[in-house]
Amino acid sequence: MTREITVVSGKGGTGKSSVTAAFARLAATSSRAAMICDLDVDAADLHLLLAPEVLATAPFSGGRVATLDSANCAACGVCEMRCRYGAVREDDDGFAIDAVSCEGCGVCTHFCPSGAIRMVPRVSGRWFRSRTTSGPMFHAELYPGEENSGKLVSLLREEARGASAAEGRELILADGPPGVGCPVISAITGSDMVVIVTEPTASGVHDLARIADLCGGLKVPAVVLVNKAGLDASMRLRVQEVCDARRLPVIGEIPFSTAVVAGLVRRVTLDRIAADGVAEAVTKAWHAVLFHLAHRLPVAEPKELQA
Repeated sequence: MTREITVVSGKGGTGKSSVTAAFARLAATSSRAAMICDLDVDAADLHLLLAPEVLATAPFSGGRVATLDSANCAACGVCEMRCRYGAVREDDDGFAIDAVSCEGCGVCTHFCPSGAIRMVPRVSGRWFRSRTTSGPMFHAELYPGEENSGKLVSLLREEARGASAAEGRELILADGPPGVGCPVISAITGSDMVVIVTEPTASGVHDLARIADLCGGLKVPAVVLVNKAGLDASMRLRVQEVCDARRLPVIGEIPFSTAVVAGLVRRVTLDRIAADGVAEAVTKAWHAVLFHLAHRLPVAEPKELQA
């Protein structure tokens, strides 16, 4: 049976993608290579560390957009009047639809008396199947200004599950989106385990509570990994308070080290950065993840973060 681990963070910049890349390498070196998924489709960057070789690509359609056939347009102006998004505009050549402003609601199509407007799929991005030295990988990109990233996240998960079943892989390891919005919900719903990467900062503590409560509300087991440990001792205590209040296990701490930045620039993953004990801490955290995955954690109870 394939198990799914999703690495998330309440905010961007905590290092979840760096942790995911290191976990992927550690899984591969233990002869248990995971199916890797980059679900952070709005700002995908896992490929920067894993350097995937693209094997196949396909377009992603996240919705619909209106298109106008000027040859059949009666220039009545009904579509312009009905469009509440200002996507229909008139110029010297007649009426036209701005695809960027169009929300795909279909009102113009419904009310056009001459049938000159129809709805067509909007190509919002691309998704890829690739291979890396750490295992196969599914990832994607949304085009600038496009939406429906939650739908794209679900598509990637479905493809990864299908490929894992076909190849007999035991594990899917996903780099989830930051925050607590729809893409995050799409990424963690139904996961076997969530690894929350946080940092000892005020914003890190605040957003840790939000993502922890989201996991609790969705009944998804979760553990916490503290990155950049040593930055602020008082904030580290606040991280522990948030976790204790929700009975969330803290599986490890990755020390803050300037060597990390230098390594990541050279595509050196955390598990290979020996300075300041970074590699050792990441390796211990990965073994802790596998232990908790095997023993099925209880689900945390959502609570309010006290000021």
